[in-house]
Amino acid sequence: MAGRVKKGAPKKKAAGYKMPAPIPTGEVIKDTLFKKEWRIGPSIGVGGFGEIYSACDHTLKAKGSDYPYAIKIEPHENGPLFVEINFYLRNANKDDIAKFMQSRKLTSLGMPTYFGKGSHESNGVTYRYLVMERFGKDVWSLFTEAGKSFPPATVFQLGLQMLDVLEYIHSRGYVHADLKGANMLLGLKKTAKNQVYLVDFGLATRLKEDQPFTPDPKSAHNGTIEYTSRDAHLGEPTMRGDLEILGYNMLQWLVGELPWEKSLKQPKTVQAMKEEFMKNVRTKIKSMASNVPDALIKFFEYINTMKPKEVPDYKKCRKLFEDYLKTEGKTRNSTLEFSPSKTQSPSKGRTKRVIAVDSDGSDEEAEAPVKATKQNGDVPKKRGRKPKVTDADTENKAPEVKETKTKVKRKSSEPAVLVKVKKTRLNPTSTPPAKENHTNIATQTSIDKNKYSPRLNTSRHVSFDSPISEIVGDSSKNSGINSSGDIFDDSFTIKEVKVKPKRKLLSNEEVLVKRVIRKKVTNVKKGKSWKDLPTVVNGRSPPK
Repeated sequence: MAGRVKKGAPKKKAAGYKMPAPIPTGEVIKDTLFKKEWRIGPSIGVGGFGEIYSACDHTLKAKGSDYPYAIKIEPHENGPLFVEINFYLRNANKDDIAKFMQSRKLTSLGMPTYFGKGSHESNGVTYRYLVMERFGKDVWSLFTEAGKSFPPATVFQLGLQMLDVLEYIHSRGYVHADLKGANMLLGLKKTAKNQVYLVDFGLATRLKEDQPFTPDPKSAHNGTIEYTSRDAHLGEPTMRGDLEILGYNMLQWLVGELPWEKSLKQPKTVQAMKEEFMKNVRTKIKSMASNVPDALIKFFEYINTMKPKEVPDYKKCRKLFEDYLKTEGKTRNSTLEFSPSKTQSPSKGRTKRVIAVDSDGSDEEAEAPVKATKQNGDVPKKRGRKPKVTDADTENKAPEVKETKTKVKRKSSEPAVLVKVKKTRLNPTSTPPAKENHTNIATQTSIDKNKYSPRLNTSRHVSFDSPISEIVGDSSKNSGINSSGDIFDDSFTIKEVKVKPKRKLLSNEEVLVKRVIRKKVTNVKKGKSWKDLPTVVNGRSPPK
């Protein structure tokens, strides 16, 4: 039918770009340029203009997470991936990257390489794709997981790595124009786990070196609005604009948020706020947070001195960052630590050292207890007061013996009065007479009580000539004849029955078992109650 949309047709996005329909896992893409076949794996994520899938060489077997490549796919009608593919073709050559690293004496560079490109048709829709190396987590995810706060040393390490990539891109005649945490990915290889790679060159723009700086209203406010540079707000991305974008990211990593984040839906308002911010950088940053290193403020101040078409002084910027890292005892090659504070420990009994500055400027060290938290973030319930940890306490020191505190009497301002209390002896109350044929428990001694009370008696006394002893003890002694004066003489009889045991035995022999069978009583006189019978013997009640 006319006008019906195909199932595989890409969806329209708000910005006018089409999002690709899901491509099934296991589909093979043939690369005619590099003469390779790529097998699609699980989806990694969705970008602004397309979707990213994990991939592997179709000739090799891949199981689980063994997909070393990533494929960016977007509908053929979109433009950003086309720009990115052309950028990679011109600037992501392995030899060019190696020459730049050698000239700058770098052991690693966060510039990704590509492994294939082309077009692919699926469900009647033509897609454009780009094959790249697969990377790990992005910096923005790590930033949110760390509570939107990075250690200052990590911020300047990331700044140094991004400066190297920007210098390489600028040397090739391009600007990135969209530098942000979501476009910075950690390496997956063992040799690159401490390296961050800059990706997503969909807004990469060729520099107009021979033309003067001319704002373009059609391209105004391009990029991610919270990081867009002042030049990009005017529609003309520049090299100094890339440095400005980097500075905004670093400020956010240190402070947690940018001053204009609440006005992102109004690009012109954000632009005006950035202009005001850059005019009074030092004052504005100090009003945001007092612990922002001076190296970042000087970095912004240097950007303010640059002209629109000026090539940045990368050595000067690197020196600012490296000098700060030296004060922290770090280098550019130190391990990246994304947690806000490594001094905190979830173990019990640990303390966090806090430096407090007095009004006279002297520093004092205090100890603040660190709450122990479970893995799920819940704070365990308090089960009592714990002894305070002092400076002398260490993990390797033997625990000291606790001293018992003596009770101190409360002091009072009133005079002490001595009162003598006379103790009176109470006469014992008379015990009611015992009933006939009953034992008076109140007048019994402890030995007598144990003798006659079944509850207080630790071991039950049984006559050895009773019917019970006939079952438990040796039957040869009494041969079933009871000699005691037990009232149960006429109540029970013993009968020998041959029974096969329920449990499986080694043999099928029959066992002789003696059972107690109740006998019907015929000699009981009518009209008399059991209360008239003699005292209860052996803790048993007479039969009814």
